[in-house]
Amino acid sequence: MVKKLNVLTPLKRPALVGRTFAAACGAVVVATGAAATPQPFLRSVGASRGHVVAVFTRDDLAPGKIVVAVRPGTGRDGSFLRQNVRLKEPIARETPLRGGYRVRTRHTLRPGRYYVQVSGAVIGLDCTPVKPCPVRWSNIRRVAVRRGALGR
Repeated sequence: MVKKLNVLTPLKRPALVGRTFAAACGAVVVATGAAATPQPFLRSVGASRGHVVAVFTRDDLAPGKIVVAVRPGTGRDGSFLRQNVRLKEPIARETPLRGGYRVRTRHTLRPGRYYVQVSGAVIGLDCTPVKPCPVRWSNIRRVAVRRGALGR
């Protein structure tokens, strides 16, 4: 007597196979997303005599602005809400560091708790005054300016 083979025997549990495949794909996506750091990326922030000092990376982006606000709320484009901004300066002089750049604000702030963000512009050939180059905003870091830190 010849036994009839069922070709679908190994795949009797398609739901288990599907879940395993989905879990493997999810792990790859999570690992890839964790490795990719959004640019610009604000690595650290500090205060020195009332000035804000920030260390950040920006890859191929052109330097944009450093913005300091009293609340971390952001708008649709990722920048701080206008009513919360206390200081907004172009990044004109940045010091290259290993793996990033350092910038210090020109103006000082009163003692208090602030939130800092930097921007970078995507440089493209098709940017015009009518259609400007897109601006990307960094993550937000908190900084405390202490009393007596103004050096007076």
